[in-house]
Amino acid sequence: MQTAVFLLIGVNILFLVASRLRRGATTDTGLTVEGAQMAMARNKQERFQFLGRLMRGKKGTSKIDRDLVSAGLLIKSSEFYMINLVGMGLIILLGLYFINGLPSAGFFSLVRRTGFLVLSVYLGWNIPRWALGFLANQRRTKLEYQLADALAIISSSLRGGFSFVQGLDMASQQLEPPIKDEFARVIRLVQLGLETSRALEQMSERINSYDYDMTVSATNIQLSVGGNLSQMLDSIAATIRDRIRLRREIAALTAQGRISGAILIGLPVGIALMLRVVNPEYMGLLTNTPEGGVFLYIWVFMQSIGVFWIKKLLDFDN
Repeated sequence: MQTAVFLLIGVNILFLVASRLRRGATTDTGLTVEGAQMAMARNKQERFQFLGRLMRGKKGTSKIDRDLVSAGLLIKSSEFYMINLVGMGLIILLGLYFINGLPSAGFFSLVRRTGFLVLSVYLGWNIPRWALGFLANQRRTKLEYQLADALAIISSSLRGGFSFVQGLDMASQQLEPPIKDEFARVIRLVQLGLETSRALEQMSERINSYDYDMTVSATNIQLSVGGNLSQMLDSIAATIRDRIRLRREIAALTAQGRISGAILIGLPVGIALMLRVVNPEYMGLLTNTPEGGVFLYIWVFMQSIGVFWIKKLLDFDN
């Protein structure tokens, strides 16, 4: 009963924080120029000043700031830390609820309870960060896939006699978000007096992608020294298309390995859950006895090694 009350309180706190962060912070179309201006206007209004001062300058704060910008989320790092703490509290409460159902006698029971508590803290602290990294990578991938088409539109506009900024405007009008919002932000900064090269560099820093770094560096050099910018953009677009095609070929070649890894990881868990429902007494020998606890720890250890090994085999970047 007490655990249910704690869960209810935690859910209410989560909705309260989410509603407070949502007020004037997000838009239906993602990161827009108006939304960015609203976020700039809120820089002086720190919602959680204590967390902001406590985490300022920490090693992970800069990465969180970069991922928030890459994901297009108009919240500050201190606000994300508050969401992180609330989520961790809820997962710890769920972990305590599960721990209460375990037997309390014996050394292995104590080790098991401690292990579940440590696991709850670890998952509660890292799940929001994993979600943020997933959102940042998802938006970055969309931007990379749209870049080649955007460069083709800009190149065509340059051959038609338009300027580079006008080509950006045409691309932002014809393409869908998120690249539409990024180009609109660049155009807005240029109209406010910022140099085109600096506005492009800021866009590259926000997106944090190799393709955009390469494109912005080549474009800025070409704009400063002169030359056939249209032809250069066409060659960059062809290079990016080749990179995307190679990435898709690698994904197709490694699809069998990724599916096999997912099956090998999820199959033991699925069988355990099914046996827990179908025959609880039989499964209780594994979860309620010291010998079963030893086998569970061995399974977790070997499963972790298997996940790490499969991930290394499928990691072509490193």
